[in-house]
Amino acid sequence: MTVEKQREVIRLWNELRKLEGPAAEELRIQILECFSKEKTKRAA
Repeated sequence: MTVEKQREVIRLWNELRKLEGPAAEELRIQILECFSKEKTKRAA
């Protein structure tokens, strides 16, 4: 994972800690997408 991606995940996580409900769920999805894209790159 690049430093840029790590910062993005940390930023999303910190936002998630402040939220509840649909907005929090949307951020969880974004974080999972970041990790799934990284896994796909490694597998290729």
